[in-house]
Amino acid sequence: MNTVGNDETFSDDIRALRKERAKIKSRRDDIVIFPNGDNWFVFDDDANRIFEVLGWQTSEKLMDEGAISWMNLSDEGREALLLTDLNPISLWKHAEINVAGWSSEEDYKADRLSLAQQTLDYLLQFNRNDHAIVNLGKFPIYSKDGDIDTTEDICFVDFDGRGSVNLFTESGKTINLVYGQEWNMMGGGDYIISTGNMLNTQLEDVKHTLLNYNSVEMQRQLKTDDIMEEYNSFLSKYRYDHVLTEQQDFYEALGDDAVSMASKYHLKLWDRDAGNGLVVPMVMLNINQVDKVLSEADDVLIEESRIMESRDELAVKPSPLNEGLNETLHFNESGIKKTRNGDYMVWARLNGVDLPDKEITPEMGIRYLRLTGGAEKEVLLRSALQQSYGTEISQLASRSQSAMVKI
Repeated sequence: MNTVGNDETFSDDIRALRKERAKIKSRRDDIVIFPNGDNWFVFDDDANRIFEVLGWQTSEKLMDEGAISWMNLSDEGREALLLTDLNPISLWKHAEINVAGWSSEEDYKADRLSLAQQTLDYLLQFNRNDHAIVNLGKFPIYSKDGDIDTTEDICFVDFDGRGSVNLFTESGKTINLVYGQEWNMMGGGDYIISTGNMLNTQLEDVKHTLLNYNSVEMQRQLKTDDIMEEYNSFLSKYRYDHVLTEQQDFYEALGDDAVSMASKYHLKLWDRDAGNGLVVPMVMLNINQVDKVLSEADDVLIEESRIMESRDELAVKPSPLNEGLNETLHFNESGIKKTRNGDYMVWARLNGVDLPDKEITPEMGIRYLRLTGGAEKEVLLRSALQQSYGTEISQLASRSQSAMVKI
């Protein structure tokens, strides 16, 4: 191991690596990577080329010859690189170098960010589904200045089929980490770093989940069926407006009951997969939230579940119904329809004025048309109207309140 600790040694190391690289780099587009402890090392135009194509963060350092870019690669990063057209060439016989000996604190953060990006790109290659949701457990949430603001009890990562990775937090935030190769550097990349670090601690489990997602999803759906059956039995058995089932480390309500409770008590709605394109809305409450609800209402029954699932077992995503929970816009008529070419459109009439039809997602359209009625369908329509018309409807509504009839 060649331990370095100053700029002169750094420069000597780089010059030696350049000579070694020149011996085997036959084409300008070749990417040459060197062993570096448990990782790999790439620098100069090779590092810049990876940044241009994949967006992985580089570090910079000044030499007498000018600034150079460099990057550490993990084994996962190297494997992800092999799937690109960058043509990486690995040198196995060169002496290892200790980058940490001459890297700064800024370099250290850029290095952590790059390695986290590599983990996400590595895992994306195993996803063959429109959506694959992984439970991260507890997760650090950052304020705008980069400081840790709070620690969420539960967070989820969604790998989708378009090469996008989204983070869902319990407080209702949805944070896109990457779309294609466009990385979200909000908070200096802290969300990417934290997500990559947590995924690394369960790398093989996450990889297994992505590779076997159909069977994993089936097991989740079967559990949802059991829980929903039990929940409905409680609703039919007892004369209470709402039921909360006590699980291992949280309380939950499901279906229309969850939608009603979320609206009444200002709770976040989540969607859990029920199979065949169906989802079941749910609310998750901790003991403090339950105490608050009970202090405000006398129509809530708490019943212990026989299934007793844990938050760490859940794989859910924020419900689009959240946008319509507290929406107060009123319309003469409105609805969602499917067109002859297969698109789903929301339509509305306000004070005798037909608003232009707006296209919505197939997921939202199919869900609405499958529902026969109830709180979920009503709130789903309000969500679609709010998403589609927004300011346009608000302006008309402010002029026409006296003539409007509530949905």
